[in-house]
Amino acid sequence: MVDKIESARIQVFGADPRHAELEARELREVLHRLDGAGVRFASPEAPRDTEGAKGPELLTPEVVLVLTTGSLALARTAIKAWVEVRKSRKVRIVHSDGTVTEFEGGVSGREVKALRDGQGGRPGIGPGDER
Repeated sequence: MVDKIESARIQVFGADPRHAELEARELREVLHRLDGAGVRFASPEAPRDTEGAKGPELLTPEVVLVLTTGSLALARTAIKAWVEVRKSRKVRIVHSDGTVTEFEGGVSGREVKALRDGQGGRPGIGPGDER
């Protein structure tokens, strides 16, 4: 049984604020499926006295989730798997002790589909290439 509850801030980056929000909603759903995990959107931390600024979302296209769980190791594994599906995904986890873990997407969805379909997708990968 896990006695300790851990929390972390998860910053989800996108090409624009709308894209970051869509990605964050998708990741939130993934994390909701983990046993004992609670995840919610963080309150915006926007300075209101900045002259000429159109809002922090225009300067930093990110959405922050707050994750509370008994084990961040399981959540970190789920986040890493989610991020690796698409090259455009980038997530930064800020742990309660101040340490930071970052993940960036690896392969595109098209590449994953090609791999699943058995079409390697890249000519010249190895000596056994069929042509």
